[in-house]
Amino acid sequence: GSSFACPACAEAGCNVHDTKERSWRHLNFFQHKTFIHAPLPRTKCDRCGAVRQITAPWSRPGSGFTLLFEAYVMTLMKEMPVKSVARIVGEHDSLLWRILHHYVHTARRKEDLSTVEKISIDETARAKGHKYVSIVMDAETRRVIFATEGKGADVLPKFKEDFQSHRGCTENITDVCMDMSPAFISGVEKHLPEAAITFDKFHVIKLINEAVDQVRREEQKTMPELKGTRYIWLKNKRHLTMKQKAIMEDVLAQRNAKTGKAYQLRLTFQEMYEKDPMDAPMFFKKWYFWATHSRLAPMKEVAQ
Repeated sequence: GSSFACPACAEAGCNVHDTKERSWRHLNFFQHKTFIHAPLPRTKCDRCGAVRQITAPWSRPGSGFTLLFEAYVMTLMKEMPVKSVARIVGEHDSLLWRILHHYVHTARRKEDLSTVEKISIDETARAKGHKYVSIVMDAETRRVIFATEGKGADVLPKFKEDFQSHRGCTENITDVCMDMSPAFISGVEKHLPEAAITFDKFHVIKLINEAVDQVRREEQKTMPELKGTRYIWLKNKRHLTMKQKAIMEDVLAQRNAKTGKAYQLRLTFQEMYEKDPMDAPMFFKKWYFWATHSRLAPMKEVAQ
């Protein structure tokens, strides 16, 4: 009769102990659910004594789905929420989470981070309220290499431990791009002492926008026409409607308008990101002098 390798110890030539009927969900046949049914042998090993069911060539051990079905749902889960995929394929989302966790954990065990030198760190809201997830990416490949709940001081030591367990060397990390979170700054200085810190453009511009809006809110007390114009000053001119452009031009035409001056400071600061890296430091020094001598307290504060 047939013989198989032992699933437990890989001993060859194990005889069939018995067979059991198994079913696996496969890719749909047009709009119809499709299943593969097969009697799957169990072997009894003379070496280790284990009675184990052999692995079907179309499925991984312990799964009720074929490899092709799992590949299909993994592709979908890269593009949409798991619950949406579950609704499309007609399976409970808990089963799809098991598939996802299996392949993520398998990939993570094999991950080699020895070549990572530049990283970016950010946090995002996980759900309503104040539940956050911190994410670390390889800045050169744009690939997520670490994620953990929270956004506090414990994020960096958690990352360091995980990074080193995947052949990463913290001494090789030369650059970290992140927001201005004091917890992240102190964490990088302590756990990645060789790395230079760069504050990412999105968060820096956000702070400058907030400063511009503070100037506008203060000035609208004496310039009623500024009321309701908040979003005009948060956009670049090319994104404004004709009506918004007209409102802006009226304000900018007033020589002493503080909001107009704050907006010009914002636009000039953005130009720094288009400068040659050799010219950017001097450009920033000039902008810094202008901002700190602008007599606009919010702009002076954000510059400092």
